Amino acid sequence: MKKLSFKEWFLFILLAIFSLWLWYKFSYPEFKFVNLSIERKKALEIAKDYLKSQGINLKDYRWAVVFITDDWADRYLQKTIGPMEEEKFLKEQNYELFSWRVRFFKELEKEEYNFNISAKTGQILSFIHLIEETKAIQDIEKEPARLKAEEFLQKRYGLNLEDYEFHEEKIKRYEKRIDYSFWWQKKGIYLPWQKDKGTAKLLIGATVCGDRIREFYKAKLDIPEAFQRYVENQFNLGNFLSGFSFIFFILFLFFSIVLVIKRKQTLAVRLAKTWFIYLTVFLGIVNFLYILNNLQNIIISYPTSVSYNLYLVNYFMSIFLNLVFIVTIFIMPGLAGESLREEVLTQNKYSSFFYYLKSTFLSRSLSGSIIFGYLLFFILLGLQSVIFYFGQRYIGVWKEWMRMSQFSSTYIPFLSAFIIGINASLSEEVLFRLFCISYLKKYFKNIILAVIFSAFIWGLGHTGYAIFPVWFRVLEVGLLGCLFGFSFLRYGLIVVLVAHYLFDVFWGVSAYLLGKSNLFLFSGALLVLFLPILIAIIIWFLNKEEKEKEIKFLLTPTEKYNLNILINFISTKKLSGLSAEKIKEELISYNWDSLLVDLAIKEVFS
Repeated sequence: MKKLSFKEWFLFILLAIFSLWLWYKFSYPEFKFVNLSIERKKALEIAKDYLKSQGINLKDYRWAVVFITDDWADRYLQKTIGPMEEEKFLKEQNYELFSWRVRFFKELEKEEYNFNISAKTGQILSFIHLIEETKAIQDIEKEPARLKAEEFLQKRYGLNLEDYEFHEEKIKRYEKRIDYSFWWQKKGIYLPWQKDKGTAKLLIGATVCGDRIREFYKAKLDIPEAFQRYVENQFNLGNFLSGFSFIFFILFLFFSIVLVIKRKQTLAVRLAKTWFIYLTVFLGIVNFLYILNNLQNIIISYPTSVSYNLYLVNYFMSIFLNLVFIVTIFIMPGLAGESLREEVLTQNKYSSFFYYLKSTFLSRSLSGSIIFGYLLFFILLGLQSVIFYFGQRYIGVWKEWMRMSQFSSTYIPFLSAFIIGINASLSEEVLFRLFCISYLKKYFKNIILAVIFSAFIWGLGHTGYAIFPVWFRVLEVGLLGCLFGFSFLRYGLIVVLVAHYLFDVFWGVSAYLLGKSNLFLFSGALLVLFLPILIAIIIWFLNKEEKEKEIKFLLTPTEKYNLNILINFISTKKLSGLSAEKIKEELISYNWDSLLVDLAIKEVFS
């Protein structure tokens, strides 16, 4: 990073503090009701104890435990009554958004047991016992079945059914048994979705089969069909918009491959190739670790109609192909971006890895870039908070807890957050900042247009999840992308890599830091957030001299020959009165290696 004055550091520190205040004011309150006191192991024990109390032997059963959120209830409450009123509703109705799903199953058998267990209290929120349709069970009459369901719900949850009114009953007849399902509706709950388009109902229910309760749930928000259709339409629109991003992504990938093939013998590509191969191998390893860490999510989705081992083999084969694709989409734009940067973004030598490859990664300049990355991260948090505040207040924007359910299901949640942060920051900053801005600058001839275009293409790629309505995601991520882009141009690649890593990791572990969780999750979250600053401290004390290696000593015989040709040509052009800038522009237009051109110009004009 370019050396900043004391005044610049001071101003950015003030801006970062102000941004943190904005985040605390607008975004922090949403974490107050997050309570993750019950761990995976405890949830599993609770489920096993319940089945044991029912006389069920789990000896031959496999199991899986994942963390889930009640997305539909969360969406509906945010959209109809707003985030603050949602928190009030959840407390008053003792409604749980976060739970552990516990599944016990056998290979090639339909029978299984599924639980939802509160991550806050450990209470069983729902249970279902799946059995074969042809299984014979002694029937009982409807009224005794209803009384059995009422008695069970009152005893298990301590409910007063006078607070409820009967909602619906369903009788399903099989060959050798009858299932009776009964639902009750909580009185006084009125949450309409627009005018004449349905109202959400808070239900409690149970299914009776013979002398057993085969299914029950404590509370379920019955969402109007019109709202479900609205959300499904949002998903379709998001997929449509992200499809445009994918088209541009494929085009950019194609252009980068063509560029690398054309320039494979240039200095920038040749010298950066080994570094990007190392990074690619690193990304492949951490992505494979992410898959292993996410094994519970893979197992929970196992369809018992197929072989368990065959399911896992097929899954890992498809994942391997995805890893190969990830490798390709990283290394090609990276090499192409390094080549283009030397040509079109010459004003900041820190805007790629190449400068550090020519000097060192262990200088105090890089430590400063990492520290500045934290300031940019705080500014990004504040900017996003303001964008969401206006979106939620005036446009009806809502967001989901996707990252928390995604990471909490893994064995080591903060490890997954770290891997996602590393993967996203490296791949996206290399593609959308290093390559796209350089490529678009070369052909648009306008750096501002290049930054804005690449930022909003990046935003289009984020429309399939997390934030709704989906078009708002384009605006939010696009504006953040503009800040990333101009920071990349002014302060360098390392700054935006660190800020992007911290931003993604923070939203992956924020619930463990700001909600109620255990010491393992809290300390792990701190570790992955402070990892860059620990690296910066180590580099600061190592403090190697920041001195660029002479590239001419790394030239091949062919490159040395071409350099001599360039020196003679440039000398002739200089005598005719052309400036160094004009000569370079002419040579670059004929696809000469920009690094060789710079060496030759330096030799002639020095």
